[in-house]
Amino acid sequence: MAETVRTDIKGIDRFVFEDGADTEQLHLHISEVGPGQRAHPPHTHDGQEIFYVFSGEGEVLFGEQTHRVSDNEAVHVDCQVLHGIRNVGEKPLRYAVIIAR
Repeated sequence: MAETVRTDIKGIDRFVFEDGADTEQLHLHISEVGPGQRAHPPHTHDGQEIFYVFSGEGEVLFGEQTHRVSDNEAVHVDCQVLHGIRNVGEKPLRYAVIIAR
């Protein structure tokens, strides 16, 4: 059985891709940002995206809406609408980003 192992994916020490997996259809990375920070400005792109919060307090922007999120909560967005996440708490915000294209 063939596999590809990557160690360059943000926040993940070792990521195994089995042979035949389409690495362009599904993406996962882990981010951590400090209080008042965001990983990058709100943006748009193709696909669907889920923000899953491991710890901290965040605010997910989706178009004109905002959704507060904290430990063990998630928001699913259509990526063609302006979206992003920022830390609104006093501790680091640690979260997963899952993108399906």
